Amino acid sequence: MKPRAAWPVLAKKAKEKCDEAHAEVTKARQRVAQLQQSRARMAMLYQDYVRRSIEAEKKLHSMAETLNFRGFMQQLQALITRVDQDLLVAQQQMSLAQLALRAAEQKRIQMETLLEQDLKAVRDHARKREQREMDAAGVMLYNLKA
Repeated sequence: MKPRAAWPVLAKKAKEKCDEAHAEVTKARQRVAQLQQSRARMAMLYQDYVRRSIEAEKKLHSMAETLNFRGFMQQLQALITRVDQDLLVAQQQMSLAQLALRAAEQKRIQMETLLEQDLKAVRDHARKREQREMDAAGVMLYNLKA
């Protein structure tokens, strides 16, 4: 009895799928981290402009300057909202990638287990065959002596 040729191939494919899923999770985590950093920078910039706006209101300034400050702050708020939306999407994608990774890991473990079981069955079969051959040889030697 020989080991089946299919199990090593299936185990290798499952390992490759697992590696791909792991790469996707890593990529998704990086995207989430990048968006979080971007959001933090925009929030700091917004706070800085709020502070500048308050300081500018204490001084003499034109209506155009006030409108420019407010317009830019509204644009920053819109960008922050957009980044928040992108962050939610990226977090959902990361969750999906993690689920796919778990499924790939389970499949990999299943294929490796089946491969090991097949190899064990081959070893057990070979051991039993050797034992039968040794028993037959022992019986033959006993019969020849008798």
